[in-house]
Amino acid sequence: MAHVLVIGSGPLPVDSPDVLGFPQLRTEQTLRALLDGGHRVTAALLGDATVPLQQRELGDAALQVAVVQPESADWVDQLRALRASAAPDVVMSAGPYNPARAAAMVVEDEPLWVDVPGDPFAEAQARSAHFGEPDATPHMRAAYAAALARGDAFGAISGSQRAALLGQLGLVGRLTGALLEHPWVHEVPAALSFGGLTRAAPRTRDEDDELVVALCGGYNTWLDTDTLLTGLHRAMAQVPGLRVISTGGGIAGHHTSSYEAFRAQATTGPFPDRFTFHGWVPHDVLPGLLSRAHVGICLDRPGVEAELGTRTRVLFYAHMGLTVLATPRSDLTREMAAVRLLVPITPGDPDHLCSALVELAGGAIDSRQTTRAWRYLNSRYGVRQVYAPLVQWAAEPTRTRPAEDPSAELARELALARQELAAVHRSPTWRAAGAVEGMLRRIPPRLEKLLGWE
Repeated sequence: MAHVLVIGSGPLPVDSPDVLGFPQLRTEQTLRALLDGGHRVTAALLGDATVPLQQRELGDAALQVAVVQPESADWVDQLRALRASAAPDVVMSAGPYNPARAAAMVVEDEPLWVDVPGDPFAEAQARSAHFGEPDATPHMRAAYAAALARGDAFGAISGSQRAALLGQLGLVGRLTGALLEHPWVHEVPAALSFGGLTRAAPRTRDEDDELVVALCGGYNTWLDTDTLLTGLHRAMAQVPGLRVISTGGGIAGHHTSSYEAFRAQATTGPFPDRFTFHGWVPHDVLPGLLSRAHVGICLDRPGVEAELGTRTRVLFYAHMGLTVLATPRSDLTREMAAVRLLVPITPGDPDHLCSALVELAGGAIDSRQTTRAWRYLNSRYGVRQVYAPLVQWAAEPTRTRPAEDPSAELARELALARQELAAVHRSPTWRAAGAVEGMLRRIPPRLEKLLGWE
């Protein structure tokens, strides 16, 4: 088996951090799959504080783990040194954005697997749709340009996103260099695995009991909080025993306004006492907070992201034994709706959400339905099934001819320029001016154009 260097996002769920999102879960699932597949793993986690390489336990296996602070003065140099000392057979990125960029900058001659779990440009569209949010397309391009040009194999989060990713690879000249008979762009969906949290008992409810709704995870740019709040308020007007528990919240550095607006309107609306906001809590606290919940809701805003992405929170609701209400717009939620494993909600229709909640409140909830949902999802989206293409490729990696993409080279140069700037900012004041002048002289003209300095 291979020695794999994985560049992903920390902290890992085993550390029970206060804020844990999809990037960390995706990284942990990748590590577990490789270790269970018999590979030796060294992990470089991008996190808030630098931690030297040390041995860690993950389940029944051990791996070497280091933490590197992205955008710090020498973060690229740290990753390159780690790659050189590890001497891996294969390099992989895990999770969105920075890991892919970092892996493409530090890989040498090793085969490179690039994880692209969600379409970056669809996510940029969702972000720009919010008033006051800047266009994220340049940032997404910078994050993925080098990786798309260099990667030897790719993972996408859904079948729909795999098709979009193939188109993006074609635009940078990759398809003509790929062997027709050899698969190199794979579907690697979100897995039904949540950092060691065991499956919760399926919920039951008598028709006279209160109905508790769970809202979990990040209030991101594609969550339809307007329809959600309106539908909840209308249902609360008809169901006195309906209340809401919220865990998670705004995503620092990405998007916080949806959560802030939702919470403000809920706590000043007609039923403020029926909403409980816990915010981000340690990972291992979640099952206890959700133990009285019956239903989990996930509503999508309009836009391409829902069509190409997935819905990890829907899998989490099923893992917690909850009945799921969701808009069937992603591959995952359409599949679940087709086999009647969730209650489909018409996008943008608060009255439909209201009527679904009123109907649930008027009857009993049978645990057999949520048990059937979990068993189906576990058979389709367990870590072993989902990550089989990645584990197999690591054992027998193949190279795909890279592209000579000018934008990829610019992205690498920009990252190195940022590293030099960070180093200058941390240098003694009396040396700063001379260092900045010298660095600016070394910036290529085309990079000046990219930065908008010409």
